[in-house]
Amino acid sequence: MRAFNFFSPETVEEALDLLSQHQDSIAVIAGGTDLIIDLNEGGKKPDYVLDISQLKELDYISESDGMLHIGANTTFATLEKNELISEYYPAIAKMADYMGSPQIRELGTVGGNVVSASVAGDSPTVFLAYDATVVLQSKRGTREMSIEEFNVNRGKFRCQIEDDELLIEVKIPQANSNFATAYRKFGKRKSLAIVVLATAMRIERDRDNRIKDARVTLGAVSLHPMRSPKIEKALIGKKLDMEELEPVLQLYTEEIDAAIASRPSVVYKREGIRGLAKGCMMDVLEQYGLV
Repeated sequence: MRAFNFFSPETVEEALDLLSQHQDSIAVIAGGTDLIIDLNEGGKKPDYVLDISQLKELDYISESDGMLHIGANTTFATLEKNELISEYYPAIAKMADYMGSPQIRELGTVGGNVVSASVAGDSPTVFLAYDATVVLQSKRGTREMSIEEFNVNRGKFRCQIEDDELLIEVKIPQANSNFATAYRKFGKRKSLAIVVLATAMRIERDRDNRIKDARVTLGAVSLHPMRSPKIEKALIGKKLDMEELEPVLQLYTEEIDAAIASRPSVVYKREGIRGLAKGCMMDVLEQYGLV
């Protein structure tokens, strides 16, 4: 690890000042679960490191204006234990429970995981299913974009964040009784492993218990988590019953075949995705009280 200058601002405004001044060679650290590895292995060699872990103003979970707001410094342990998340946002609760070891969940932050934009990231796969928006702030102002737009490579970043910006929060449409969500993944060593394959879904039902709208995402099969319009279209209009939903599982296999046809992992992922997807469907039916 090369030597660097270390900053620990007390306010977001101070952090943005430092980012603006040193944006050409500065790295932001919160929990440090990703950055410390990069620093130790020489993957990143910044002149400055900006520690935002003490910015409590970025640590919150709240609902207002029809949205769920999750501050960037919220840890996965906080998500896991939060009653609002557990009761109304089950896919987020499941994702937090799956995330790393207890030690990682105590340190790892939502903002850090989203900005890392890893192909194997848990939260981007789930937040994409929730139709999340990210809020970015710099000395130049504040901007918002969908997480789908955000997860596009730009220069040295695997996402659309600029050198002088901080991710402030993630916003998600507020839950209601017509929505159900689910997330399933597997890794090589249960929760301690990075994601090998994952899928999430958000379902909206109508009065007849048929699917009115659907968002389906796949993780660890492309550069970033991806939506599947093909599966979403097939789900719409289906009765919320496992017998009627099960034929859609074949489309999950087809999506894996199309996404990673030339990779050796396609052999097990094309079958494994069916089990994960069926688990999500069962979770959705359970949330609706239909099983």
